Amino acid sequence: MNQVFVELYQSGKVSSYNPEKITADDVLTYVNHLKQNGMKENGILHNLGPLNNLLSYAGNPAVKNFKDKYRSSVPKKRLIRYPSLDEQELNKILQLSKQIKDNDWRRSQAFTLVILALSTGLRNKEIRLCNITDLDTRNWVIHAEHVKGETTYGQARPIPIRPEAIEIIKKYLNLRNKKVMEKCPNNLALFPVLRKNKDGYFSSNGIRMLKSLVEKETGMKFDLRTLRRTYGQMAIDEGLELDSVSVILGHQTTKTTEMYYCRKQANTAIREAQNIWNYGKSDSGAKSPKIEFKNEVTGYA
Repeated sequence: MNQVFVELYQSGKVSSYNPEKITADDVLTYVNHLKQNGMKENGILHNLGPLNNLLSYAGNPAVKNFKDKYRSSVPKKRLIRYPSLDEQELNKILQLSKQIKDNDWRRSQAFTLVILALSTGLRNKEIRLCNITDLDTRNWVIHAEHVKGETTYGQARPIPIRPEAIEIIKKYLNLRNKKVMEKCPNNLALFPVLRKNKDGYFSSNGIRMLKSLVEKETGMKFDLRTLRRTYGQMAIDEGLELDSVSVILGHQTTKTTEMYYCRKQANTAIREAQNIWNYGKSDSGAKSPKIEFKNEVTGYA
């Protein structure tokens, strides 16, 4: 950011790069420069935050003055709900997981991790720090202890595991127990790094590397947030109430769930409306609706 302001100053486009002297007009020039270089509005807004903090620390309200003076030039935050996996993609992962040999440790870890994420909506941190004791295989519930914001606002929560994951989890646990007993009997991690005589958890990057094995084998690109959104969308599509999905995902409000993760799809809403209106159950003399809706399954996006 400082380098950009220095370059703009050297080319005579802004009056200063000193945090105490930057003006609202200079901020406008900076914003326009970022736009011209292809930065999206969300990225520009992200840059304006630290700039505002810096200038405010110097006693300079230039960013606030820019927003007041040039309202039409202030970037708008675009809320994007990225897609989840569709039914075909989900089935591809499940089918390939069934082909894993009993002693194939690396593939077993990778596919179980991905399918568990798909079947619980766990975040990267939550899944990598799970212990074997957090998994209840009698009721098929997993306990997320190390949640987002765990030292402040976050709260540990139990999460129901979708039935699609049960068989691969059982198969994985048998292999995991053998591997742990051989190399690190004290390791409690659900997805252990097998270091001798140590309790080892994967790093965030290590989890992503495991996930990449599934990406390579399936020919699909996704991240754990995609799997998290898929879990939420499937639950919504199957009729679970939004507030229940929000609690399971660990959101503080349903607004976060609906805006960024999942919401009821149009075809589902239409079907529910038609059920309420009793389509097909009206009197024989009643007129049929002029508009017909074709309810197509569009997956979990």
